[in-house]
Amino acid sequence: MRSSLITALRRAVLLFPLLLGLTLAPGAQAALDATQEARVDAMLTELGKQTSLVFVRNGSEHTAAEAASHLRLKLSKTRKRVDTAEQFIDHVASKSSISGKPYEVKIPEKGTERADVFLHALLKKVDAEGVKP
Repeated sequence: MRSSLITALRRAVLLFPLLLGLTLAPGAQAALDATQEARVDAMLTELGKQTSLVFVRNGSEHTAAEAASHLRLKLSKTRKRVDTAEQFIDHVASKSSISGKPYEVKIPEKGTERADVFLHALLKKVDAEGVKP
């Protein structure tokens, strides 16, 4: 019994530095850097300007400005869990964190499309215009 306890303690002592290194290693924890944060901010600013767009969350319709505000709130709670603007769209901005239901956008003369498709296109647009952190 005592020898198995000593063996377990030795393993713990040997593994602790390794586990600590994994948790503190650069890049081991996700977080938006200044450039990625600027890309997300530019995309959300552009989203807020889409006056004819209707953003649908869990069956409720919202203006683009309301959607941008909601997504900024989600960003404030998740910015340390994503590395890129694309990850923000894919994992945070395109579906409800509570219901898991995908968001949609209604665009006049275009119809309804998934929010992730729309947001990726919007991100490409702001990237083409040039984003500075």
